[in-house]
Amino acid sequence: MATSTGTITTSAGPLDVNSLVAKLMSAESSVLTPLTQQASSYNSLISAYGSLKSAISSYQSALNGLTAASFSAQKAAVSNSGTGTTLTTDPFTADVNTDDSTKLLAQKIQSAGFTSSQIFNAGDSVAIKVGTNPPTFVTLQANATLAGVRDAINAAKTGVTASITTDGTGDHLVLESNTAGTANTIKVQANNSLASLAYDPASGTASTVTQIQAPRDATVAASGNYTVSVSQLAQAQKITSVGFSSSASFTSGILAIKTGNGSTAIIKPTTNTLAGVRDAINASDAGVSATIVSDGTSAHLVIAAKDSGATNSIRVTGTGDYSSLSFDPSGKYTSPNVATGQTFDATAGGLTLNVGGTATTIALSGAGQTLQNVRDAINTANAGVTASITNDGTNDHLVLTPSGTGATSPVSLTGTGDFATLTGSTMGQLQAAQDAKLSIDGVSVTSATNKVTDAISGVTLNLSKVTTASDNFTLNISNDTSGVASTANTFVSAYNSLEKAITGLTQQTPSTTIGQAGTSSPLASESSVQSMMTQLRNALLASVAGGNGISSLTDIGIGFQKDGTLALDASKLSTATTNNFAGIANLFTSTSGTNADGTPNTTGTNGVLTNLQTLVNGFLADGGIIDTKTKGLQASLKINSDRQTAINTRLSTMQDQYTTQFNALNVTLASMATTQSYLTQQLANLPKAS
Repeated sequence: MATSTGTITTSAGPLDVNSLVAKLMSAESSVLTPLTQQASSYNSLISAYGSLKSAISSYQSALNGLTAASFSAQKAAVSNSGTGTTLTTDPFTADVNTDDSTKLLAQKIQSAGFTSSQIFNAGDSVAIKVGTNPPTFVTLQANATLAGVRDAINAAKTGVTASITTDGTGDHLVLESNTAGTANTIKVQANNSLASLAYDPASGTASTVTQIQAPRDATVAASGNYTVSVSQLAQAQKITSVGFSSSASFTSGILAIKTGNGSTAIIKPTTNTLAGVRDAINASDAGVSATIVSDGTSAHLVIAAKDSGATNSIRVTGTGDYSSLSFDPSGKYTSPNVATGQTFDATAGGLTLNVGGTATTIALSGAGQTLQNVRDAINTANAGVTASITNDGTNDHLVLTPSGTGATSPVSLTGTGDFATLTGSTMGQLQAAQDAKLSIDGVSVTSATNKVTDAISGVTLNLSKVTTASDNFTLNISNDTSGVASTANTFVSAYNSLEKAITGLTQQTPSTTIGQAGTSSPLASESSVQSMMTQLRNALLASVAGGNGISSLTDIGIGFQKDGTLALDASKLSTATTNNFAGIANLFTSTSGTNADGTPNTTGTNGVLTNLQTLVNGFLADGGIIDTKTKGLQASLKINSDRQTAINTRLSTMQDQYTTQFNALNVTLASMATTQSYLTQQLANLPKAS
C-alpha cells in the first residue's frame, strides 16, 4: 500500500483527507481576512492620493499660467484718421510691455580685480544681506582662491549668485541678487583678507566694490495716444558682383570682408570656384550671408548683411583674382592714386567701362589727356555712372558713382597702356544699408531695425510700411479690461475644478435605509486633505494691503458659494477694473518686496495668486503633505504585505502537517479495517460446538 506525506494525500483508508484538510485550512486562513481588507484600504488611499495629486497638479499648472502681466495687461490699437491713404494694412503693430525697460532687474555688484594667485584666509568671513532678510554668514573653512570664495557663497544660499569675470585688471567677484526689484539690494560686511568685498553705499565708507547693474522695479507702459508716422524702413545692405562664367577661377590674391563696426574677416576658400568663395564667406564670421544667382548666362555672387541699419554697411576688399569683388560702402568705385597733373596718352591705350554687363568704350583721343578729360568723357558716354574727381591731400582719384539705370549695377573700369593705372571694379549695390526713420508725437526717432524697442517706454513697435503725408496714424495704449476679466474667469474655473475633484474624493453619502451604513469616498476621513483645503480657502479669503481700496477677492466680485465653489460677479469686476486697474494686479500678484504696479510693498504681504502658488508648490513638493502621506501608506502596505507573506508561509507549513497527520491516520484506520476483516473471517471458520 503506497502512502505519502505533506500536501499529497492518500485515498487508502476511510477518511477524505482532502476535504478534512481543506476545512481546517479554511478556518485557519480566516486570520488573513483583516489583513487583506487593510491592504485593500491602503491601496484605495494610495490611489486616491494619486488622484488628489493629479488634481492639485492641474491646479498648479493653471496658477502658473497666470502671471503679473495677466492681471495688468495692456493692449495696443492702431487707427488712421488721415485721408486718401492707399495702405490696406497698418504700417506698424505694437507689443505692450515687451520692452526691456519695463522689466524687473536685480542688483549686480562687482569687486575690484584680484590676481589669480590671491589667497583668502581660512576663518575669515563675509555676511551678505539681501533686502530686509537677515544676513547670511559665510566663513571660509580653508584657505581659498577667489573661485573658492565664490563657491562658498553659492553653497551657503545667501540670496545672491556669485560668479567671476576676468578683464585686464584681474579677476572680479560678481554678486547678483536672486530677487529683482529695488527692495532687494545687496549689503556685504567682510573682515580680514575678505575686507575689500564689503559693500554698503548707505554707510558712507569708501568701497572698491561697485554697482554694475542697478535694481529696477517693473513698470507698465503709459496709457494714452501717440501719433506715429514712418518715413523709412530699416534694411540690410545687399550687393552683387559682375557675372562670372562657370569656369571662373580665384587662385591669387586675398578677400577681406568687414561689416559695420565688426572685425575684418579674411576669406579662405577651400576650392577656387565661385561656389567655393560663397561657402567660405558663409563659414566665416563676417556678418554677411552669400548666395549665387544665375541670369541664365553667368553667375553673380550676392552678399547681404545679416543685420539691418546704416552702421552695418559692407566693405569688401579684394586683390588679385578677387579684385572684381571689391566694394566700398558708398557703392562708389574709387581709382588708385593719380598724381596731380598727370596726363595719359590715348594713342598708347584706352578705357572700357562696364556697368551691369554692358561695356562702353570711353572716347578719348590724342596725347595729353588729363584726369578731368577722362571724367568728362565718362560722363559724356552716359553709361550709367557719374564720374568725379577727389583729392586725398596728396593724390587725385577718379570716382565713379552708379546712377540712373546703373544705380544698382556692379561697375568695372579696364584701362590699357597709360590708362592701366585706372583699372578696377566694384560690386553693385542692390539695397542700401539704412535705419528706420519715424516720428512719434513730432519727435524724430531712428532705429537700426524695424523692431523699435526704446522709443515709447514699455512698447515695441514693429514697422512694416512707410506712411504717406495724407496718413494720420494713432497708437492707443490702454488697460486691457477684457483680458483681466478673462484671466479672472480662468482663476475661478481652475479653483472650481479642484474643488469638485476633491469633493468627489472626500464625499460622504448617508444611507437612505434605517440601520444601514452609508458610503464614503476614500479620502472622506483624511485630515490632511481637509488641512490643505482649509489653507487654500484661507488664502482666497486673505486681505492684501496696498491696493487703494481693493484688498480682497470680494472687492472685485469673486466669492464663495454654498457648495464651496467660487463665483464671479462680472459687473463688479468691470467696475473695479475701470476704477482701480492697478489695484487688481496688486491683489493677485504683489510680493513682500514689490507691489504689482512696481511700487515698493511696505506691508510685507503677498498677493492672492502669489500665496496660492506657494501653497500648492509646497503641497506637491518632495516632503510635502501628499508625498509624506503617500510614502507613509506605502510603508504600511509593505508591512501588511510582509505579515501576509509570513502568515501564508505558516499556513503552508500547517497544511503540510495536517495532511501528513491525516495520511498516517488514514493508513492506520485502513490497516485496522484489514485486521478486523481477517479476524472476522477466521472466527467464522472456527468449528462450532455441537
